[in-house]
Amino acid sequence: MKKLLMAAIGLMMAMSANAQYLNGSEPVFYQGKMMIGASASGLDLSYHKGQEWSLSLDAKAGYLIVDDWMITGKLGYNNTTYGHSSFNIGAGLRYYIEENGIYVGAGAKYAHSYGVDDILPEANVGYAFFLSRHITIEPEIYYELSTKCSDYSGLGLKVGFALYF
Repeated sequence: MKKLLMAAIGLMMAMSANAQYLNGSEPVFYQGKMMIGASASGLDLSYHKGQEWSLSLDAKAGYLIVDDWMITGKLGYNNTTYGHSSFNIGAGLRYYIEENGIYVGAGAKYAHSYGVDDILPEANVGYAFFLSRHITIEPEIYYELSTKCSDYSGLGLKVGFALYF
């Protein structure tokens, strides 16, 4: 848990609070813009009571329905310590703070594993750090709540890449 918190604090502090504008005063997160990306979590960057180790891989897509508000969808795969694999599908909503690239979001995913189906509501906060005009690195802290068993609820850090076009 200490590793997770230190990694999250370090990533957030390393990111500058510069305005996320590309050409003078042109906003980045405007209506009609789309995003596709992928992220990974686990490898000692997440904490779930019922598992010691996990690896999660997600593919994401999003669409800005109005300025600064994005709807998202994702498909994912999760593998845990005990060899239980699960596939998930989910949707969510993000709000971008235009001045600094920080976003807050909420969503839910349906996870299917052998013999177990679960709905996991999730809250997250992240940072869209632009490497170029269209490519971002997106570190994100999340909390997901299992509706089946509290051992599967957890806190974690995801790191992802995204293309905005």
